Parts: sequence; structure tokens; C-alpha cells
Amino acid sequence: MKIWNGYGSEHSMNMVLIGRFKCMQDAEKVEKDIIKLSDQVLKDDSHSISYDEPENQRFSDDMLTLLINLKINTLGPLDLGQLVSDHHLSREANTITITTDEAEVSAFIKLFIEAGAKVEMFSAHDYPPDSDNAS
Repeated sequence: MKIWNGYGSEHSMNMVLIGRFKCMQDAEKVEKDIIKLSDQVLKDDSHSISYDEPENQRFSDDMLTLLINLKINTLGPLDLGQLVSDHHLSREANTITITTDEAEVSAFIKLFIEAGAKVEMFSAHDYPPDSDNAS
């Protein structure tokens, strides 16, 4: 019998990202922008860009047009795959909450901050939603 020992980097972050916007319209716009960008990422297969050679890590013409139309200047080609990673987005009034097991959430943070949101991020492992310490 052979026993395998190994190391895996698989870890559930159980990340919670909360963006609180100054007004409900800002939150609505960001939610719609995330949906539009995610749809374009899936059309472009952009989430595979991060595995490509550096010279091929660029926006498609359709993505570049969309980014210009949405007036989004902070996302890079490597950020796009995060928008189609396994996550759950919910919006209530002027607050968007994203929960994910992924560690890479910079695309969402960039979109939140660019729209003027106050951002809070934490692991639900340490701050479960039903605890007294959760926000």
C-alpha cells in the first residue's frame, strides 16, 4: 500500500465583500455594469487570458468598446476572469454584497471604489453572518 502525502492550495476563503454607495442609483449602475462585463467576458472567453502569454493578455475589441462606453478605466485584462468566477452578488438599496470562495476580488473592489463606494471585506469564517461580530 502506498500513502500519498501532498499539499494543496485549495482553500475556501468564504470572502464577503460589501460596497456601500452614496446613493441607490450608483449601486444599481455597478450591478448592471458587472452583469454587462460578465456577459462580455463569457463571450470573449476572457477568463482564460490569465493563462496566456503576456503579449496576448489584452482586451477584445468588443470588451474595449464596452469599457469605454461604461467609463470604466481601472480594470485590466487579468481582472476580467474574476467577474465570472463562482460568486454570489446581491443588492439591497445602496449596498452590494458579494460572497465568494475566491481570494481574487480586486475587479469588484476596483468597480466599487471607482463608483465611490465605501468597501468592507472580511472572511465569513472569522465573522459569520449570524454572529454578534458580523456587520
